[in-house]
Order: sequence, then structure tokens, then C-alpha cells
Amino acid sequence: MLEGNRSFVEQHRIRGNEVGPDQRMNMISVATLLQEAASNHAVAMWGRSTEGFASDPSMKGLIFVMTRMQIQMEHYPRWGDVVQIETWFQEDGKLAAQRDWVLTDAGTGRVLGRATSTWVMINMQTRRLSKFPDYMREKCECFQERPPRHAVTREQTRQKLPDLQLPAEIVGPIQVARRSDMDMNGHVNNVTYLAWAMETVPRDIYDDCHLYQMEIDYKAECLGGDLVESLASRCDTPGVLASNGAGPGALSFVHVLRRCQGEKVAELVRCRTTWRAGEATSSSSA
Repeated sequence: MLEGNRSFVEQHRIRGNEVGPDQRMNMISVATLLQEAASNHAVAMWGRSTEGFASDPSMKGLIFVMTRMQIQMEHYPRWGDVVQIETWFQEDGKLAAQRDWVLTDAGTGRVLGRATSTWVMINMQTRRLSKFPDYMREKCECFQERPPRHAVTREQTRQKLPDLQLPAEIVGPIQVARRSDMDMNGHVNNVTYLAWAMETVPRDIYDDCHLYQMEIDYKAECLGGDLVESLASRCDTPGVLASNGAGPGALSFVHVLRRCQGEKVAELVRCRTTWRAGEATSSSSA
């Protein structure tokens, strides 16, 4: 814990099973790393719980659930690199909390990426939204940044994700939510959705462009055995992104994951990926 317990820092050496053929991390492995740092921070703040994912033992059936995440990556670390992850947690209105991260090269201090997320409290029995209990607000107060600190500018985090018009340009393979996809909250892990969405990215874009940003809205939970359809279409890149990181000529796709059980269809996740055109990850991260 740093800065009077206001933020949490840990270092991690990139392992062989966290990189792809180019020996670099991808957005999926980065998201996994961020999730682990968040969990370790929660344990440092509140202690370990036997219920749910990184929750306070005194929350009595209440758990934190992520509803939105936004990751921006300037450079993807290589196999063997040591990275430093800093994360912090703060209130975001009466019903939500925000967690941010900054990922840096532990040797040089160069910023590799930034991320932000929104969390709400859910009753594990009813699976419904719950207000933050007063005792939790008091307990979190000593860990919050004052004034609030944001890894990603508010201007960039307030970009609404577009609708996907049907029929979609790209239809990916049907995925089955496996037992191994479940997390400690009893539903599909947040990172698994990202991997499913990436299956709809055209091969030439995936191979030849740099995935700069991924924005994800989590709309409903997915359970073991559910069948999930992955759809995608090209969409406009927000102007604020083109001028603040993605660069001119950026390409964007809107992705939707839908649970399809017979005639019942429910949107689970909507996300937007933004790619730097003509700039492969392997060349942009040297």
C-alpha cells in the first residue's frame, strides 16, 4: 500500500503462458493481470472472504460486481519483462465505486497502459443491485483518493457504446460457458467475455493493427452451460480517442455477446475495440 493506504502497488514478471506468438501480452492477459491486482488490493484493504470475489468479510452476502471496464494500452510488455501495477478504489456516486489502474515498466517507469472500471454492489441471494451500507462507506473512506484521481480522463470514459445494427457484419462461433470459465461469484469471469469478443475481429486487423483500447459494458450474467453468440460490426471512432491516443485513421468495432437459449436471446456484453491502423502490436511496443 502506498500514499497513506490510498493506492496499492505490486510487480509481476510476465510468464510464458501470458504471451502470444510474438512473445507479447495481449489485451486478454492484461485484463487478467489487472483483475489479480484488484483482488490483492481488496484483500489488503478488507481481508480475505469466503464469499464471492474480493469482498469484505463483513458484507454479509453482498459482493462487488464490475459493470464497465475501459483499458488503454500504449505498449504491450514482452515475455520476461517486469511490470508494475498501481491500482486504487474510490466512490463514484451513491450506488457505484470506481477502480483505476496504471501499468508501467518496472525498470524504466514508462507508462504501458491505463484502465478504469465501475463496480456496483449485488446481493448474492437475490442477484439484485444493493446500496452501499454506511459501514462500508466508512470503511472505504481511509482508502480513497482525495481529491478523486482518474487514470483515464472523464471525457474519454463518458463515451457511450453504439448499438449494433442487425444483421451484424461478422458472426463469430457459438461459445459454450464452461465450468472452467466460472469465477468466485459463480458466473463467467469478466475476462472470458473479452476473449469471446476478440474472436470476431477480422484476421488482417488482429495481425496488422495495434489494439489500443477496449471498452466493455457488462449487462447480464452468464452461467455455466449457456450458449453465447458473438457479433460485430465496424463503427465510428470517437473523436476524443482519435486525438488522445488512437490517432488518425483508427479503426473501431462494436461487439455484442448474446445468450441464445432457444428463442430466448439476452445481451450479455457490449464492447468497442479501437485499433491503430497499420501499426501491429509487435512493432508499436518495441
